[in-house]
Amino acid sequence: GCLAPFFFKPAGAEDLVKFCADVAGAAPNLPFYYYQIPSMTGVNIPVFDFLKAAGNRIPNLAGVKFTFENLMDYQQCQDFEGGRYDMIFGRDELFLCGLAIGAKAAIGSTYNFAAPIYHRLQAAFEKGDLATARQEQMRSIQTIQVLINHGFFPAAKALMQMLGTPVGGTRLPNKNLTAEQTARLEKDLREIGFFEWVK
Repeated sequence: GCLAPFFFKPAGAEDLVKFCADVAGAAPNLPFYYYQIPSMTGVNIPVFDFLKAAGNRIPNLAGVKFTFENLMDYQQCQDFEGGRYDMIFGRDELFLCGLAIGAKAAIGSTYNFAAPIYHRLQAAFEKGDLATARQEQMRSIQTIQVLINHGFFPAAKALMQMLGTPVGGTRLPNKNLTAEQTARLEKDLREIGFFEWVK
């Protein structure tokens, strides 16, 4: 898998395809996934344009991890060439939206510690119980907002520790939460009911 280059950014889909073709070509026998995440890379080239330009120029292109809010682009990609590419949905707080437009797979940071929320959300969606699915999605959103308020990645690492899975500290430039900050994070998570949601 590969992000778009984010220091010298590609000017368009053609440049992005050339870059990805070089990366994919270094391991031609492995499936290659392009990772669309404009919030981190600053590169917002429509994935549909990328797929059209990639064609057979990246023979091992298997799909895209799509972490973005442009659901129109996502749906166009799913439909492209009869669903040729594996379109993995990556925006946790929009998981229900992804399911509604046909997502078959998802990868998300918060699945590491909030999987029961997403399991209930998906099960409710599949039964047609949209009220429950929306409630579970709101729990996801509330959890993510608390983590953002405390610094998402350091807070996520601290939360994993609280749940009994020590995953170590963050890497620079992120900073680990202090004991006092961790206590405030835990208090905020308890106030929204998070620990009950993930039992």
